Amino acid sequence: MIRKMQISDTDRVYQIENESFFEPWSKKQLIRELTQNSLLSHYVYEDKGEILGFYIASKVLDLVEVFTIAVDKNYRKRGVGSELLSHLIDKSVKEGASEIWLEVSTKNKRALALYEKFGFERVGIRKNYYQKLGEDAYNMKRILK
Repeated sequence: MIRKMQISDTDRVYQIENESFFEPWSKKQLIRELTQNSLLSHYVYEDKGEILGFYIASKVLDLVEVFTIAVDKNYRKRGVGSELLSHLIDKSVKEGASEIWLEVSTKNKRALALYEKFGFERVGIRKNYYQKLGEDAYNMKRILK
């Protein structure tokens, strides 16, 4: 089940974020953005009471930007990421968005394959986007209308 994130979810979300990214959001930042930033949407994927993944995105006017999407390392390749991305796309369409944008490491082959499966296209490159890793990122976009 995919539902809105709650404060009580932040420990688990932080754990997934921390194991998924080199420079994760802090727990304090997750809580602050959840409680104070009305432009962001926070959703979790929950199964049998356990959070297996989540996403955070914003919608300004008709553009959606994905800030982060992650799945617990023990539940990858089981469709959780696809369900989260499908939810995000469906929600964006219902809210009248025309495009969804995101950045992804050029080395993250698994994420690239997922995004391309859902119709995202590489439209640019951001050199040294992940500075501490020395990695570039693709700008990706999916047109909804």
